[in-house]
Parts: sequence; C-alpha cells; structure tokens
Amino acid sequence: MSVSQNSSLLVELGRLNQNLLELPCPSCGKRDPSFIWRRDRYFLEVNLSACRGCGVVYLARGLSGEAQTRFYSHIYPRLMRQPPPEDALCHYRLIAGYRYSEINAVVGECSSVLDVGSGLGFFLDACRAHGCEQYAGIEPGGPQREHAVHTLGLGEAIQDGYLDQTTQLPFKPKLVTLFHVLEHLDEPGKALGWIAKLIAPDGWLVIEVPDILANWPKLGLWQIHISHRSYFCMETLEALLQKNGFKVQHSCREAYGIYEGNLRVYARLSEQCVSEHSVAQHALISTKAHIKKQIRPWSLRNGYPRAAVRLLRLALKRH
Repeated sequence: MSVSQNSSLLVELGRLNQNLLELPCPSCGKRDPSFIWRRDRYFLEVNLSACRGCGVVYLARGLSGEAQTRFYSHIYPRLMRQPPPEDALCHYRLIAGYRYSEINAVVGECSSVLDVGSGLGFFLDACRAHGCEQYAGIEPGGPQREHAVHTLGLGEAIQDGYLDQTTQLPFKPKLVTLFHVLEHLDEPGKALGWIAKLIAPDGWLVIEVPDILANWPKLGLWQIHISHRSYFCMETLEALLQKNGFKVQHSCREAYGIYEGNLRVYARLSEQCVSEHSVAQHALISTKAHIKKQIRPWSLRNGYPRAAVRLLRLALKRH
C-alpha cells in the first residue's frame, strides 16, 4: 500500500476541517460563544468556547449532517482504535466491573437496565452476570456493537443506531446509564427528555461525563477533540437535568478514576422542571482560565507534538 493511500486519514481530516460549521450551544441553543481555544488534538479548528447564556463549554465549530455521519462511520473508528487491541479488552472489562460496583452501592440491585452508548457491551455483560433479568443497549458504532452482540453474546439486546424519539423497549428500565455519551450529543436535553419517557417512574439515571472544572493535567490537549460537542461541570450538568425532568440525588467526582476528572451523577425523575440556568460573568472568566491552564499545548506528553506523531502513525497504519 502506498504512502499516499495510507495517509488518506490526514486528507480526510483536512476535508473535515473545511466542512466544520458554526454551531449553537448544545445545552441552551444560544449562539453567544466566549472563545477559549482554537484547535483540538486533531488540529481541527473547533473554537472551544463557553456559552455566555448557560455556561456550558462547547465546540462553536463542529460537525453536522453528512460530514458528521462520515466522521463517525469512517474516521472515528481509526482515531479511537475501534475495536481496541486484544490486550486492552481486559481493561474495559475491569472498568465495567468497577462501574457496576459503584452504581450498585448507591442504587442497589436493578432488575432492568438500558445502557445508552453501550460500546463493547462489558457493562451489560456485568449486569447480566449479576442476575439482571432485562437489559438492553443502544450502540451506533459497528466494531463495538459487533463485539457486544457476537463476542459477548448479547445478541438482540443491542440495538443499532442512536437514542431518539422513536426508541422503544419491551420493558421500563429501572436503571438507565450513559457513560461518556452525553458530551457527544448534538442536543443532550432532548436525549434526557426521551429517557424520561422510557425510564421506570422510580428508576435511576446514571451519567458519567468529563468534569471540565476538575484537574486533568495528564489529559491536557487530549481532552479537546471534535467528537466532544460539550463539556460539563457539576453545576451545568445539574442545570441541564433539572430543565429536562430530572433531579440529582447523588454525585461523585473521581480525580483518578475511569477518566481523569470523571464526574458521575445519579438522578431520578422530577415533576418540577427548572427554567433556564444563567451564568455569572466572573464564573465564565474563571472557567476559561482553568481550561487554558490545563491544556498545555506544547507538552511533549499530551500536547500538539505528541498529537502530530500519533496522527502520522495512524495515517501510516494498515487497516
């Protein structure tokens, strides 16, 4: 295979950069960004910004329509190495077991589970191993879904595609989980509304996201990438949940857990929806300063030099 063919990943990223569009805040829909950082770890001009309306940090330039579809079907699996190498699968299984243990300690045993963005299927596999009677997953990624369906034998329990208003289940889940999914969604509020219609009245919603106000020096620039539409902190995530029919019951910040600066929130349905959250100017300034301090763009460990080397290796890798 020629170098030009192998390097098509770089060509694809260049085309992608030309097709990025100005986007509204995924949380409140406003177009009033306060600029923070220009380029992500793939050198794409994403214009990371903080919303002057609600305070959510988001990509003011990003993907939409056909460009977004192509990215997730052709480019994202190469960038994220999906499916992962065999020697990494044990790590994913350990993470799933840890998550199950942490969630079980808060909500107790759940007889029915929906895992949105179920990935390789290890969390549902852990639920099944602990006696869960009804379980379902939704996963749009082909390599990940293939592993869950065939390697783990989850079969028809894994739905192909995305959560939307047409999603149906044969049961009302007592537990709905989204592990590092919400930050990828164009309209996370709508997703929460759809979940509110699917979940059992006494059910639990458990969400994990990167905490943008945590300390994440080991991630640095790696934290910023095109597939993350938004970045939450405890305040902005709680506000989004309250606006869409949920109330936070418990939360946990993990400095060195599954993800550096991992935030896990446990919520239940609420009859009272809170109106739009607003952010103070001083909080916006503080958030922007914190993020800029964490990124460290020229770090050899997690800055642009390493990003360039990694992209070149991926581009030259046979696939």
